[in-house]
Amino acid sequence: MKEEKPWSAVYREVFMLMEKNSNAVFKESGITSAQMGVLITLDLSRKPFVTMKELEKKMCLAQSTVAGLVARLEQKGLVECGQDVNDRRIKWVKRSEAGVQLCEYTRREMHRMDHDYLKDLTPQEREEFIRLLRKVRESLGEEENRE
Repeated sequence: MKEEKPWSAVYREVFMLMEKNSNAVFKESGITSAQMGVLITLDLSRKPFVTMKELEKKMCLAQSTVAGLVARLEQKGLVECGQDVNDRRIKWVKRSEAGVQLCEYTRREMHRMDHDYLKDLTPQEREEFIRLLRKVRESLGEEENRE
């Protein structure tokens, strides 16, 4: 009898395939999935700008990692950075107009890919799949990171 893979191994395989597909879309724009993660996080914040500390917390990444991602995005003209006028220790970042346009393009592509990923599921299976994913996320205690 063939041994079943643990669900976490299947999840990892699915995640890796989705990451590969996403990277192909991002490569066309000259950015990585991690860099796109910054832009998406800024987009989801619905604020004019986000402090670097907020970005680190929302992305669950180290300060040095976020600083490197933001620096590369700034070089590409996709974000703008600045300092708080009252406290120069506080650094902020926001999407440039080019960053906003890239997010809009990526949102359309991701929507298309989401549809493709779930195309073999019935509408009921899709609803159940999404409900179960949300339930797992909640059990992991990450509800507060959702925007």
